[in-house]
Amino acid sequence: MTNDGDHAATIETLGLDDPARYTADAGDELLRRPPLDVDRDADPDEYRRYADRSCDLTMRGGTTSGVIYPLAVCSLAQRYVFRSIGGASAGAIAASATAAAEYGRFAEQPDTVPEGSVRPGFAGLYGLVHWLISGTGDARWRLPQLFQPNTHLRRTFRLVVATMQSTKTTGRNRLSAILAALLLVVSPVSRLALIAMFAGWLAAPLALQLALPADRWDGAPWLVAIGMAALALLAAVPVVRFIARRIHWLAALALAVPLIPALALLAAGPGASAPAWIVAASLIVLCWLLLTFAVIAAFAAIYTKASWPVIAESERFGFGVLPGAASYTPNWVDRLVGMPRSTGVPPLANWLANRLDDLAGHTPEPDGWHTRALTFGDLWLGPDRQRPVDRDEWHRLVRDSEQRVINLELMTTDLVAGRPCRVPFDIPANKRDRWQFCPSCLEGIVPHRVLQQLKATGTATARCPRHENGVLYWLPDPWDVPVVLAARMSLSLPGLICPVPLCRGGRMHWFSDGGLTSNFPIHFFDTLLPRWPTFGLNLDRLDGEITDETSVFLPEQDDSPPAEQCAEVGTGIHGFAKLIMHTSFSWRDTMQAALPGFRGRIASVRQGDGEGGTNLFMPPDVIAELAMRGYRAGEELRHRFAAERQDEESPGFTQTDRYRWIRMRLALREYRELARQAKARSPLYKGRTANYEIPGALADWFESGDEEWPMSEPYTALINATFDGLSALAETQLAEPFDGTAPINPVLRLTPPE
Repeated sequence: MTNDGDHAATIETLGLDDPARYTADAGDELLRRPPLDVDRDADPDEYRRYADRSCDLTMRGGTTSGVIYPLAVCSLAQRYVFRSIGGASAGAIAASATAAAEYGRFAEQPDTVPEGSVRPGFAGLYGLVHWLISGTGDARWRLPQLFQPNTHLRRTFRLVVATMQSTKTTGRNRLSAILAALLLVVSPVSRLALIAMFAGWLAAPLALQLALPADRWDGAPWLVAIGMAALALLAAVPVVRFIARRIHWLAALALAVPLIPALALLAAGPGASAPAWIVAASLIVLCWLLLTFAVIAAFAAIYTKASWPVIAESERFGFGVLPGAASYTPNWVDRLVGMPRSTGVPPLANWLANRLDDLAGHTPEPDGWHTRALTFGDLWLGPDRQRPVDRDEWHRLVRDSEQRVINLELMTTDLVAGRPCRVPFDIPANKRDRWQFCPSCLEGIVPHRVLQQLKATGTATARCPRHENGVLYWLPDPWDVPVVLAARMSLSLPGLICPVPLCRGGRMHWFSDGGLTSNFPIHFFDTLLPRWPTFGLNLDRLDGEITDETSVFLPEQDDSPPAEQCAEVGTGIHGFAKLIMHTSFSWRDTMQAALPGFRGRIASVRQGDGEGGTNLFMPPDVIAELAMRGYRAGEELRHRFAAERQDEESPGFTQTDRYRWIRMRLALREYRELARQAKARSPLYKGRTANYEIPGALADWFESGDEEWPMSEPYTALINATFDGLSALAETQLAEPFDGTAPINPVLRLTPPE
């Protein structure tokens, strides 16, 4: 690559804005069919060609995922057609955009694209990155402009923004921005009180010295002077040492500022005895210390009173500072703490809805606005099969993702039910389990046009639990659910971005960050014998300087033991608590990603200090550098799984074949264990169990409800034959273990659906 020092210029040279790069080799009609059709009809050569040009993709959540993943996807899209795409948290944004781009891969390209919009297909993914890095002036901060607060919580958001300031990037000192935000977060009366208390704290030691100079204490005995000095030192020294060690020595120095003029005046004052001077100095220190604690207590009381409504009435504000689709224009007060001037960037959910429709190739209205949002049904049918579909066919598409041309699944978390959920939802077995929504609850949470689209399903009979006169509407069937709603349900960062409220059975359910239960759902599309790899895009951190060679980590598909991730605990409780939260949220994803057959297809993009995290104020050059790391991740995955004659592969074979070989060996071990169990335990399942009289309590498991209960097991012969066949395998082909299988033995077990 060229222009290594200018990542934005390097991105321009890649040619990723050319739609032909993604259509030239993917226009074969075979590659545009759903997987089940090819399973049924394709001959072996066609089937191999279809499988070798297909992939699934899952994406880990993270603040920078929206800038890192697009170019990785562009790289992969030049070789692969995406069959299933999954993501969680902020990764749901990139996953939804990838699905929309796959839908719009062959869409007609417009002659020109309006400012802020992007082209259909994967050239539009490049356009998203270009939009983020091409702004100048206030438009350099397009990313943070997407995050627009609830008007009633703008003061709280100022404090959030202030913590992101840096002299190096935004030109604002973080400490001064935080102090300004703290001052602006309270009412004008409280602000005056805070200023008065601060002024009093600064002036009180000096005023005390003026009122009671040292010579007033002449005649004080040494015993009193020594006692006063000891008391002052015992009280002040631990406080100063604590602040210097736990915060910063500059903070301790700043805290002692009021002492300087008072002690200077004491030293320059009229002569006094040594005991008198010691008594006067001790009184100054004690006065300063008492006032410091008093002012801190007063500050705490004022800020507790100011923040109490937000804490105690969080439900009224939707449990978040950012609704997602409510517009807010920063004023001059907001800009004092670092909020960028508005350049017309819409709030996050509105921007995402518009860009998804751009990527899908939906033609906007003459005024430039989109009306109908991209739905899951659009993706399932694909752009070539848009036609009227009866309800039975929709139900088949809901039940079987193999019939979908493009399958998008996102992770969210139902906080009320305490469980992860995949969206779109399945069709409920009965009407009482069907989801409902309140338009007033979703106002500002999703774009207004999307809300109008949702309301087309019609009203329910129940009332909203949160709004006395609020009418509930039925949530549309899974195929009619807009993709942006699912993405919005997944990316609800707790405390910052409001969760999405839906209602069922008279109870409100709050859908929050999918990362709470699985931030990297690498398991989404995995099967015992996969046809093609499920690539994973992961985010990671690296201490020290990150180079081109260390910016991406892609473990080898070899016999080495999996690397164990290690993180620093630190010396304080903050680091320990952070590790506890990370482990509780991510332990399953971490362990699964390290398994053979998994780790070699997961590319981790590394970030350094000041990159990612909760830092939205990344300059365009930093965003461009992160985007280039994403591109390298896509290139490494594409090269590994598509190129021949690498890493001692035999002629005609690729590491896709190595991946399938590894998975085949793991699967055969599981088949052997199943056959062994069937042989040993068949006396428990053949005969009596296979002839079990099925009671009426299990009648709903059968499609036909006309039988009389209890009913004899209708498949006794097939069940017994299955046990006989498995037992025969345990005595023949699967009698002995296969040498050459990975020493790590994953556990095959029944798990509940998400």
